[in-house]
Amino acid sequence: MKSLLITGFDPFAHYIVNPSWKAVKALPDIVGDYQLYKLMLPNIFDLEAKILLEEAGRVKPDVILLCGMNSGSTRLQLNLAALNIRDAFLEDNLGHRPWGVPIREGAPDAYFATIPVHNMVRSLRAKHYPVDLALSSGGFVCNDIFYLTLNAFHDTDTKVGFVHVPLLPEMVMDENMALPLEKTTKVLQAIIKEL
Repeated sequence: MKSLLITGFDPFAHYIVNPSWKAVKALPDIVGDYQLYKLMLPNIFDLEAKILLEEAGRVKPDVILLCGMNSGSTRLQLNLAALNIRDAFLEDNLGHRPWGVPIREGAPDAYFATIPVHNMVRSLRAKHYPVDLALSSGGFVCNDIFYLTLNAFHDTDTKVGFVHVPLLPEMVMDENMALPLEKTTKVLQAIIKEL
């Protein structure tokens, strides 16, 4: 059986829950051909990567699937690329708000996901799952962990991807602007099976 390290984030800013971690935590321990290893990451620049890389060293995963929160969509988004930039509109959970600075000086400007994002989105949409392709993962901690993980596993056999999940109904005034946890978890399982 293959191993999948799957992560979500802790709450940040004014949010008291983070749907990425709630969805990851709700997944079964085995999905398709994968044994899942679940990890909650802190919304803190650099520390999130330190924790992830330590756990990846222990698990030695075939795939790392990172998950974060997207407040602007009711669909799960598979991210195509991570950019070598920190452009934080919000403070992280230690009060850091870097702006216009590279994540790693002298490193590549971007990395592409090493899971087959385009094929996965096409296949999942054909099966009527609420998924979209997102070109990048922004400039906050989601992009940070995606970039640093791709950097660490560049030229290895470990595949890396990032999925943004929608808000939960209890987080919004209008439930049409959210996706229930059960639905998010079902789509995440479908994404894992497509790997």
